[in-house]
Amino acid sequence: MLFNHVDLKELKNNLEYIDTAIIPIANIDMNQQLLSSCDKNETVQLVGMLAEKQFKGRLLLTPTFFTSDHHYEHVERFIESLKAYGLSHIILLSGEKSELNLDFETFSVNTIPMGDLDEEMKRTLIEDEVKRFMKFIITTWNKS
Repeated sequence: MLFNHVDLKELKNNLEYIDTAIIPIANIDMNQQLLSSCDKNETVQLVGMLAEKQFKGRLLLTPTFFTSDHHYEHVERFIESLKAYGLSHIILLSGEKSELNLDFETFSVNTIPMGDLDEEMKRTLIEDEVKRFMKFIITTWNKS
């Protein structure tokens, strides 16, 4: 499910099936690593959207949370609200290792240099990341 009006209307009635939230996180560095930050963000968004399509009706893909200087307080508050809402699995999807210390899973995608590759190569690399992420999600579900 996506974070849109139509899907969210169905969410509360289907929490027994939709028990997982995927939270994309992108740390943006406007000073030194802007293009790298952009590649990480684009990779994270594509992997999240493609995984949501595969697991439609089983998970909620939230909007991307942007951070700067690795400040995650707003993400932590959102995670707590998702848990209170009834979602039992929270997975952070990021282009780098997270420094958060809460009870959830974190998946780091391999950053794909979007500006340097042709479309076919980008698609292949994204598909590989989506497959890795889907296996991670299934492993997370099997832990409980």
